[in-house]
Amino acid sequence: MSTRHLERAPERQTAAARAHQTHKKMALLAWYAAAALLFFAVPLIGTDWLGLQPDLYYLGYFTVAVVFFAVFVTRHATELRELWTFHLRSSLLVGAAVGALLAFGIAQQVGTEHARGWHFGFELVWRGLVYGTVDALTLYVFPAAVAFLLLGGNRAGAARKAAFAGLTLVLSLFVTATYHLGYSEFRGSTLRYPEIGAVMANVPTVLTGNPVGAVVVHTTMHVSAVVHQRDGGDQHMLPPRVDGSYPDHGSSDLAAALAAGWLLAAAVAATAVVRHRTST
Repeated sequence: MSTRHLERAPERQTAAARAHQTHKKMALLAWYAAAALLFFAVPLIGTDWLGLQPDLYYLGYFTVAVVFFAVFVTRHATELRELWTFHLRSSLLVGAAVGALLAFGIAQQVGTEHARGWHFGFELVWRGLVYGTVDALTLYVFPAAVAFLLLGGNRAGAARKAAFAGLTLVLSLFVTATYHLGYSEFRGSTLRYPEIGAVMANVPTVLTGNPVGAVVVHTTMHVSAVVHQRDGGDQHMLPPRVDGSYPDHGSSDLAAALAAGWLLAAAVAATAVVRHRTST
């Protein structure tokens, strides 16, 4: 084989590697675009068009969001492992501190009546913990995962750490905007409230490089809202906003029963996945 052919082989390998990396990045951007479109359409259809009773709407939204996130994470499980474990404790601690700050701020606002009896306990779990977690996965954790993968998982050095933080924030702010524009109450100046919330929720990611703390921030905010400002206040923290113009189609008792079934099914599915992974 001639020297010329030996020289061209590494060049062809390098070109193939570049083409592969470009294809991976385009696929990731397609995932992100699909998320932005999907999570605009879900509230638009569920609340604006159908006017579903909130807990019935959440049932559909949670199902779509959890399945989408689970499929994405499963397809990139090996590559994302470092993202979940890197500075995990620090991310949780920062998330707890930011969440406490937000909870204190909510407590200082004008309060509204919360539900009573078992409905209150149900809403703490469903509208607080579950809604807050699903929102956080969709709006903050997923964008961080996309940013991490776009950088090839390489955050060595200050420049790449800053690039990850900046890209995560941009991706999070955009998908937060598209999602909230699906609710009629955010099609105006009120859109600034979830954008400010997105900046706050991304503090753990920016400071530690791990997005798990964002879940702590957002669930704390949701639980605080259920307790102190169930009707959302000026910031509409628990959309959709149910007022005189909202049709509110569906039974709250039926929604609670279906939600309980959803939680049970989710717990069974999660247990089965964990057992499968530990046995293989």
